[in-house]
Amino acid sequence: MKKLAAAALSLAAVSMAQAGEQDALLGIAADAATTGAALAIPGIAESNPLGWATIPIRLAIIQHAKTLPREEGQPLMDATSATGWGAAANNLLVLAGASPVAPIIGVVVGYAIWKSGAPEREFWQMCAVHRKMDSRTKCEFRPWKADEVARVAQEEQQWRDLSAAASLPVAARVDVSQVSR
Repeated sequence: MKKLAAAALSLAAVSMAQAGEQDALLGIAADAATTGAALAIPGIAESNPLGWATIPIRLAIIQHAKTLPREEGQPLMDATSATGWGAAANNLLVLAGASPVAPIIGVVVGYAIWKSGAPEREFWQMCAVHRKMDSRTKCEFRPWKADEVARVAQEEQQWRDLSAAASLPVAARVDVSQVSR
């Protein structure tokens, strides 16, 4: 019952969270729920020496991260998210009977989650630099949409093409389709 209550508490906290915080809380909840499910099966034991104590520890890390400037707090949120989702992946593989590879896959999933947060962490680092130059700077992170990425890539290619054409000598800019043989 304690295990179910811990998972329910984690899920309830997620509903009241903000963006990076929400990802971290979901990771904790996923770990708690999958740990509870795995431990409900006879013969499966907790391998983490801290056991359920990791939940309040990670919740405390999240609370501390919220008190920091975003460029310092975001890495803590991302690390908490990565460890929760990595542990949940491990637990799901244990439930599926793939215990020998579970820790490896858990680390890979955690690393992938950590890497996926790199653009936002970099954004907040750059924002901090800009704020040092101008304290009035306001920053708001928003991931790029696919069509925005494509548009920017096309614009960049057009600029490269124009730059290349501008750097050629005049004689080289002649359209070869217009030259008669």
